[in-house]
Amino acid sequence: MDKKFADEMISRFQKRFFGFALAKTASVDEAEELAARIVCEAYITLRSAEHICNWEGYMYKIASNVYARYVKERKRHGAADIDVLELGDDTDIEQQTVKKEELMLLRRELAWLGRLHRKIILEHYYHNKKIAQISEELGIPSGTIKWHLSDAKKSIKEGMKKMRNQNQGIEPICFRNLSHNGSAGDMGSTADFLNSRLRQNIVYATYFEAKTVEEIADMLGMTPVYVEDEVDFLEEYGFLEKLPGGKYLTTVFVTDVPMEVQKQCGQMDLEIAKAVNEQYIPLLKEQFCDFERFGITVPEGDYNYLLWSLIPNALTHISAECKGEKANIESYRIKRKDGGDYVAMADVYTEEMEKTINPHYCACGDMGRYSNIGPLASWSLSTDFDSRVFGWQDNRNEDYDYFALYLADKLPKTEAVVEKYARLYDRGFIYNNDGQDEVNVVTVQVKKCEDGSVNAWDNPVTRAYPKLPESLKQLIAKKSADKLELMKKYYPKRMHGLLECFSRADINKVLVLDAALASGVLTPLSERQKRGVMQMVFVGE
Repeated sequence: MDKKFADEMISRFQKRFFGFALAKTASVDEAEELAARIVCEAYITLRSAEHICNWEGYMYKIASNVYARYVKERKRHGAADIDVLELGDDTDIEQQTVKKEELMLLRRELAWLGRLHRKIILEHYYHNKKIAQISEELGIPSGTIKWHLSDAKKSIKEGMKKMRNQNQGIEPICFRNLSHNGSAGDMGSTADFLNSRLRQNIVYATYFEAKTVEEIADMLGMTPVYVEDEVDFLEEYGFLEKLPGGKYLTTVFVTDVPMEVQKQCGQMDLEIAKAVNEQYIPLLKEQFCDFERFGITVPEGDYNYLLWSLIPNALTHISAECKGEKANIESYRIKRKDGGDYVAMADVYTEEMEKTINPHYCACGDMGRYSNIGPLASWSLSTDFDSRVFGWQDNRNEDYDYFALYLADKLPKTEAVVEKYARLYDRGFIYNNDGQDEVNVVTVQVKKCEDGSVNAWDNPVTRAYPKLPESLKQLIAKKSADKLELMKKYYPKRMHGLLECFSRADINKVLVLDAALASGVLTPLSERQKRGVMQMVFVGE
C-alpha cells in the first residue's frame, strides 16, 4: 500500500487507538504503551495490506489482536523474541501481514538508532518496561522518554524507505603522514591514536561538517553500534570535539588537497628556497665564520659540518620571526588526556600522491629534548640527509641523560653501560676514532637559566642569527600568501588560521639544503657526519 495513505490512516485512527487502550487498561501509562504498539502494528500492516473494504472493522481487529497479545504477555511476564522485535509486535505479524523484506529493514533500522534511542526502544518493547520505570532508571523525565520513543519510531519509519548513504563506506579514505606539532603524550602521537581505518574515517567524516554519531555511521555505511565507542574514545583524547546537539567535529588538521595544487605550492616553495640560499645563507656564513666566539664546538673544526646544522636551525628561528604573533601555532594545540599537547595532522592518501611524493622531502622536526641529569638541551631535525632512524620516536630523552654523563666524564665504559654507549653511537652523539671515543655533534656552551636549566631556543647563538633582508622577507610573505589563497578552499574555515600558521613564511628546510648543496655552499657529508648531523646540543656552563 502507498505510504502516504498509510500515514493518513494512522493519523486518522491514532486518537481512537488511545481511547481504546485507555478503556482497556484504565491507566494513562499503560494506555500510551498499548496505543504505541497498536499504531506500530497498524502502520506495518497498512503498508502490506491490499483491497480492504471495511477499514473501521479492520483497524478495530488490529487493536483487539494487539490487546489480546498484550494481556497474554503481562500474564506470563515474558519478553518478546528479539528476532521479531518491531516495537512490541510478535510473530503473527510476520506470518500474516509483514513482508520479509520489510521485517529485515525494520531490524536494520533498530541497529541504526542512536545509543539512547536504541536503549529506550529495547527497554520498553523488548524488556517490557513501563515508561515510568525507564524514566527512573535513566534519570530522564517520563515526557522525554515518550519523546525519544516517538522520535525513534519516526527514525525507523524514515530509515526503512531510504537507501543508506555509504560514500565512505563504499570508498573509505586512508591517512598517511600522521604527525603532530607539539609534545606527544604517554600513549604516543597521532599515528598511535588513528591506527585504524575506522578511526581515520570517523575523523574525515567530521572534518568539514559537524555530525551526530548516527550521521557519521550513515556516512560510513555502518550501524552506530560499531561507531559509538570509537567516537567516545576519540573525544576523550581530544581528536573530536562534542558540540551542542550531540554533533562532533574533529580537531585533526587534515590535508586533502589536489595534487595539481600541491605541485603549484611546491614550485613556490622551491622559489623561496633558492632566494633564501642566494640572499640569506651568505649572511649566515659571514656571521658565524668565527664560530668559536659563540661557544660553538664542531668535530674536527669542520665549518661545512656546522653549516649543515646551523642553516636549518636558523631557518626555524627566522620562520618564527616572519610568522609573528598572528600565526601562533601554540594556540591551536590540544591538551590531551595522556599528557600530550599538540596539533594532530594527517594527509589523505591517494594513489596519485603515492606515485608523486618523494620521501626525500619529508622531514621530522624541530625536536627539542632535555636531560634530567645535567644542564643540557638539544635541537634536532630528522631528514633524508642523516642516517639515523627517521622520526621522533627514536629521539629519546634518556639518550641526552647518557650524553650529559659522558660530557661530564661520569660514564665509565664498563659492561654495565654497554647499552648506553650503543645508544650514543647509534644516535651519532659520539664515534670511535681508532679506539678513542670523540664527540660527533655540534655543541654550544651557554649560560644556565636561573633555575639551572638550558634554553635551546633562546640563547646567544639563536639571537645572533641575521635578520632577513627586507626584499627576501617580502618575497616569502607574497609566496606564502599565494599558497594560502590556493589551499584554503580545501580546508574548513575553522582550520584557516592553522593553515596560515603552517603556510605563512614556512621555509622548506630540505629544499634550502638541496639548493645550498647544488650551488656549492654545502659539500656532501661523510658517513660519520650523517650519523650526527642536524643535531645541536646546548650545554650549560
